[in-house]
Amino acid sequence: MASTSLSFASPVRPVGTSLPWARTSPDSRSRSSRGSSNDSEEPRDDGWVDEDLRSGGPVLAPSPCTTVSLEHRSPYVCTLDARTEMSKRVRAILKQSNVAVKAFTLCYRQCLLFLDAELVPTLLDEILGQICDSINCSSVLSIECFRFGESLDDDKNPTTIVITVDRRSDGSWKSAREAIVSILSRHNLHHVAVLIGQGQIYRGVDILDRRLPPDNAWEHEMQVGLSLGIYQFGHSSSTFGGWIELKQEEGSAWKKLGLTCFNCVLPNLDELSEADQIAIHKTFLKGISINDPLGKRLFRLEQPSLKDATPALDKLAEEVNEVPPHWFTAIKEAIREGGDVSPNWRKNYDQNMARLAVASKKMANIQQFHKPPTSFPSCLPSDDLLSSFLPINPRMESLESHSPSYAGCVFAASGYRQAISTIRREKRQVSWALIEVPESRHSQNNLSTYATDSGVYFSILQPFPGIPEENTKVIKLGRSTRRTKGYFSGLRSAHLNVPDGKDGMSQVETLEYAVIGASVSPFSDPGDSGALVFDTSANCIGMIFAGNTLTKTAYVTLLPDLFDDIKFITGAIAVRIAH
Repeated sequence: MASTSLSFASPVRPVGTSLPWARTSPDSRSRSSRGSSNDSEEPRDDGWVDEDLRSGGPVLAPSPCTTVSLEHRSPYVCTLDARTEMSKRVRAILKQSNVAVKAFTLCYRQCLLFLDAELVPTLLDEILGQICDSINCSSVLSIECFRFGESLDDDKNPTTIVITVDRRSDGSWKSAREAIVSILSRHNLHHVAVLIGQGQIYRGVDILDRRLPPDNAWEHEMQVGLSLGIYQFGHSSSTFGGWIELKQEEGSAWKKLGLTCFNCVLPNLDELSEADQIAIHKTFLKGISINDPLGKRLFRLEQPSLKDATPALDKLAEEVNEVPPHWFTAIKEAIREGGDVSPNWRKNYDQNMARLAVASKKMANIQQFHKPPTSFPSCLPSDDLLSSFLPINPRMESLESHSPSYAGCVFAASGYRQAISTIRREKRQVSWALIEVPESRHSQNNLSTYATDSGVYFSILQPFPGIPEENTKVIKLGRSTRRTKGYFSGLRSAHLNVPDGKDGMSQVETLEYAVIGASVSPFSDPGDSGALVFDTSANCIGMIFAGNTLTKTAYVTLLPDLFDDIKFITGAIAVRIAH
């Protein structure tokens, strides 16, 4: 198997390739380093990746892999468009080398992952500890096991130990690979491959522009799976998971609260005073209790996020302000002067006027939805469609006055902590935040937010009755990838370096549950953190809190662990999915 991984060893010849993998070692494993079958770890001086059959960089997708078309709104389209100077230079180089170009295609490249239920207990329980003891784990982010390859027939893909290391890691990994191969051989797992690759465990918000929010995004009731953002802050976006209820003590009423990840509610620290920054850093270790005034003062949110509203406004403004064609201007002038206009031209004119009226109304509605009360200064500097409506400093805003987009403040939150799971007595990461949403924006756990994407309607969310079985088909609704399908692995992925919330890493090992996508598309992307995961009967199994850029897996906190930690922080006696 060719791969841009830092180091790779496999007993299985890649499917459908003619690469020179006949050069195998005495243990019958084919080896490669940095995508080259000569197993050399020497990087190029220019930063490019030089493989057997392709070059590029600074990062290439692992191969074998499949092709996924770029969406029109992808941030890479404008960079890689065939009309750009870069594309022209590539074609010129190919022409000089007498290489005929039939097509210039912009695409993603992605390898396929499949679950391997038979080997999960063996790999995790018997050799995980040995792997951690045998290699330097200072740059290791996760250790997982999948069938990894290009074939849609998962039996043709080798079972693979996949080790994700930090992207900044540039040392030698051949010795680590050979140490793992030796462990596998001692356990008679000669058919299991090893892949060590650079990647990232992403958590929380997304800074990229994705597809525009659905037209129903600006309804007053909060919507499951729709974007969530820091109030009046337009540079990041995440996902509103849904609704839960707390019972604080015997005889008390159930309290309805919104749910998302802790990362998703963190304010922009650069806008805060040093004292407030210190106060927020303290929450990383202890969380936010229900009586902490910090939650109401600094942790405020809105739905949809201002970041997602801005490109929607830009698109509508472009449509409204577009210079009309000559025929439209001529007909408009003729109508104004009482001249004769043919029925067909009048019909075209009326249709365009109606379209512009709809766009103008939508734009006005979105602006009004995110507009703070008029008590704020109206003569502020303006460099975009919303800046004239925003306060100079969001912290100056009165707590009693908000725009209709206001989604409330943090009632309680986990911080960056680890907890012992009641499921298997294993250490897991916890990342959640409860939102005290204004009652006027309360809604149900309705799963139809993106129903128009697929024409499928789901019922109201319910709690999952127990722990999901291996390969349970699951679905999620998230801000970035919207409605996606995947499979619950049952596998616990080992996370070896856990963030401390201060751009640092703590040497803590946790075991996390994973979900993989049901197709070549990932189950989640940055910005989907906070999304609830449910089965095909709308039974909620847990919440996404992170994902892996190398394996394209999403990491999920199961409902029992999530509810147990919520009770620990809040002191509640009971937690449930909102009825």
